[in-house]
Amino acid sequence: MRLNRIAFFATLLSILFLGASFKAWADDEDVETYGQPESHDFINHRTYVGILGTSADIDNNNDFNGYEGYLTAPVALSTGGFADQELDYVPTINRNFGFAGMVGHREGPWAIEVSYWYSNHTASVYTSGPTTFSTSAVFTSINVDLKRYFFTTLPIQPFIDLGMNFTYLSSHYTSEVFAYDSASGLFDEYLSTGDQTDSGYGLNLGLGAELYLGDGLSLVGGVIQRFTTWQSIEGLQKSPYVPEYTDNYPSNPDGGLLGNGLNFYLGMTVGFDK
Repeated sequence: MRLNRIAFFATLLSILFLGASFKAWADDEDVETYGQPESHDFINHRTYVGILGTSADIDNNNDFNGYEGYLTAPVALSTGGFADQELDYVPTINRNFGFAGMVGHREGPWAIEVSYWYSNHTASVYTSGPTTFSTSAVFTSINVDLKRYFFTTLPIQPFIDLGMNFTYLSSHYTSEVFAYDSASGLFDEYLSTGDQTDSGYGLNLGLGAELYLGDGLSLVGGVIQRFTTWQSIEGLQKSPYVPEYTDNYPSNPDGGLLGNGLNFYLGMTVGFDK
C-alpha cells in the first residue's frame, strides 16, 4: 500500500543518514576529554563476518496463500489475433530452515550489517482442477540492517534492529502460457509450463541478543518481522509486470503483492578490531 511505500523510503533515508553519521558520532565519544571517564563498553569498535542458521517464511494470510493467480493483459497483434497469454500462480510456502551470511561493522552501541538469506521450501497452489499441486521454491533476501545495542558494558547485549529487505521467491512450474484460439475466441490452447520469480522490497523490524566470547567470537540470535510489498512477477515469458488495482483489490490497491514474514536466526560471528 502507499503507506507501506512511504514508510519504506522514510526508513531507507533514516538508515542511510544514521549509517553515515553513527561512526563519526561514536568516534567523538572515544575522544578523551579532560574530566570525562573512559568508556567501559565491552565492545568499542568491531568489524565482523558471520554465518547464521535461519527459519524463514512468508505469511499465508495475504496474497501468498496459494489461491492467487494473475493473467497478463491480452495484447492484440497487427497481423490479427492476440499474443500468447501468461498465467502466474502465487504459491504459499512452508516454513523451513536455511542459512545466511553477513558482514557488519560496529561503533559503540551502533552496528550496521548487510546479510544474504537463502532457504528452500515446499510451495503449494490451491486451485480447481488439475492445477492443484505442490512444487519447490527458493526464498532469498538481501538485507541492510541498523542495530542499537543495550547494556554495552556486559558481554551479553540485547539489541533492536531496523532495516530494509529486498526479497525474491523463485517457484518451479507455477507459470503457464496459453495461445489464443480464434475459433473459440479464448486463450484455451495450452503451450507450456515453467518457473516464475516474484520480487519486492520492504522493512525489517527485529530484536535479539549477542553474547561476546573470547578471541573475537560471538553468538547471536534474534527474530525479524519483514513487511514486504512484492512489486514484480516474472514468469515463463520473462516479462516482469506488477498486479494492478483491478486484479488485486482490496488487498493492495496500489498494486503489488502483500507478503510479510516472521523470521528467526541463530549463529556466530568472527570479529576483528575489538
